[in-house]
Amino acid sequence: MPKISSTKFGHLTDPELVQLIQQNQDYLGEVYKRCKTYSVQFMRKMTNGSKSDYELDDVFHDAILVLYEKIIAGNFELTASFQTYLNSVCRFQLLNKLGKEKGYSDYEEHLDKDEDEENPMSYKSTITDTLDEVEDPKKSQFTAIEKALDIMKLAGGHCYELLTLFWYHKKSMNELTQYFGYSNSDNTKNQKARCQKRLEKIAFNELNN
Repeated sequence: MPKISSTKFGHLTDPELVQLIQQNQDYLGEVYKRCKTYSVQFMRKMTNGSKSDYELDDVFHDAILVLYEKIIAGNFELTASFQTYLNSVCRFQLLNKLGKEKGYSDYEEHLDKDEDEENPMSYKSTITDTLDEVEDPKKSQFTAIEKALDIMKLAGGHCYELLTLFWYHKKSMNELTQYFGYSNSDNTKNQKARCQKRLEKIAFNELNN
């Protein structure tokens, strides 16, 4: 059984945290602290050690963001513990990832297409590589993107650092590849695109809250 968190908010129950996260995303960090170790251990056993801790951290980061998106949607009901829920999301994402690595790319393309069609805040038209379209801080889109970046930072993982280095510090793909230790610049581009798409989803939710 997972140990009770010894962090500042360790006395809070999972349902209480759900309500608090709806009001203040800072509480998302508590879920991250409570659940990361056990989720990574769960995934390590599931993959028999075939995935690096870096890759597993990335999957957990995405699972945390999925949880946040569900919570702020307003109709989320936690029927199990955060740990059980996140382990389930991580398991699904790992199975999906392993399937894609075996060549099931048609499913990935179909999934991405459906998500973009359902989302009126288009990834391509709203969040550009330079943020030129939302430079004015007074614009609601800029505010939503800034808040989405803060949420990514709280959720842990590498997306926040990667995007801020690219957008605000103007780092090239080669520089990012060396900084993060990716195998090549194409892999870095794929990572950035995935992070950018996740950011767009969070920002879209913020605009509609």
